[in-house]
This record gives sequence, structure tokens and C-alpha cells, in this order.
Amino acid sequence: MSSVPSFAAERDIVVGVGLSKPPYIIQEENAGAELDIVRRGLEIAGYRMKIRYMPLKRIPHELNGGALDGGMTMRAHMAVDGFFSKAIISYQNYGITLVRPDIRLKKINDLGYYRVTAFQNASKLLGADFKTAIAENKEYYEVANQALQVKMLAKGRTDIVISDFRIFLHFKAKVEEESGERIAVQFHSLFPPTHYRVGFRDRQVRDDFDAAIDVMRASGEYTAILHKYIREDTMNIIN
Repeated sequence: MSSVPSFAAERDIVVGVGLSKPPYIIQEENAGAELDIVRRGLEIAGYRMKIRYMPLKRIPHELNGGALDGGMTMRAHMAVDGFFSKAIISYQNYGITLVRPDIRLKKINDLGYYRVTAFQNASKLLGADFKTAIAENKEYYEVANQALQVKMLAKGRTDIVISDFRIFLHFKAKVEEESGERIAVQFHSLFPPTHYRVGFRDRQVRDDFDAAIDVMRASGEYTAILHKYIREDTMNIIN
């Protein structure tokens, strides 16, 4: 990668970062696709990122209280005494199945006819249509351990997994490595993407960061960071 001039005199920026959510945030490695993008953007803009791990719900409160200079994985509707960056990453949930012609998912309501295993709190986060679709489904489950989703799907214990594609592919690779067997899956487009931003207390820091992210996108460095963890072109997307 070619070096890019900094936009500001180097200074420390304390940023609230959520707890581990591989491959976006991998706390034990101080790494992850989302974390690497934010850290590199701040570096290009001339800032040193100081990480403070905490539950996501605490980040807006700590930012508003002045304990943080910035906070990751934030959405534009959040009540923050500060300034949001442009969207820096999008999470994208899918209905994920084995390669099976007998499962047809054209709309969210179709989920009511199958065994479904979603991530924890999906029924609270995926909107009213999803909540209605699974309301009468006696074989709808939520699990906190998303590696378990992959194993349940591979073993035929569930028909459909609801997960962000990068999270699912991260754990799928680990399960395949453990078992020595490839799991062929397909992704059904049912949900809109969720865009996440960084919140900053200082407008100038936000502006410098946005400019740095633009540089990263234009140079290809942004995509290279994402592909270091998960490549979208490995997905079999239908619908």
C-alpha cells in the first residue's frame, strides 16, 4: 500500500469499541474488519486510536459523558452529543440454507414454514415483519453462539439460519476446519443492510476521518481490509 499524507497533527483519540463480534471485532487480537478500517482511517487522518472495549449499549453514554472521543458501531438515529461519520461498514443479514431446492424463500413471511435458528435478539432487531413471520413458528430458536448455528445447519437440525453473512462465513470456516468437511450453503436475500458509523465529539476529527475513509476506498485499501477477513465473492446468493 502506498503511504498517504496525514491530515492532522498526530494526537490520541479514545474510541469505544464493542465486545468481540468476529470477524468485525476480534477483541483478543485487537483486530477485525470493522476495527481495522476505523483504526487505519484514524491513522491516515493523523490520530492514534486508543481502544476502550465495552458493551455496545454503553458507548453512547460514555461518548455523551466525555469519557470517549469516539464510538464505533453506531447508527445515525442514536442520540449522540457529537457528529457521525459517513457509513463505514454495513452488516447484512440473510436467510442461509444448505443447497436445497425444496426451500424457497421469496419473502420474510416464508420463514414461518421452516425450522429457523437466528442470532440472539433477532426478534427484537429485524423489524415487525420478521417478528410477525416467526410469531407462530414453534421451531424458531435464537442462539448466542453463532458457531452453533453453522453446526445445526450442517447436521440438519435446522432448515434456515438467520445471520450476518460475514459472521456466518467466519464461523463456517472454523467449523469446516474442525470437521474437515465443506458445507455448501446458499444465501437468501430477505433483509436490508444495516449501516454503521463512528460517532465523534469533535467535528474536525469526524471530517478528517471521513476524508481518510474516502482515500482508503479510492486506493483499494478499504476493500483489501474487508477481504483479509471475508470475501463476498465466495457467497452463493439467490433471489
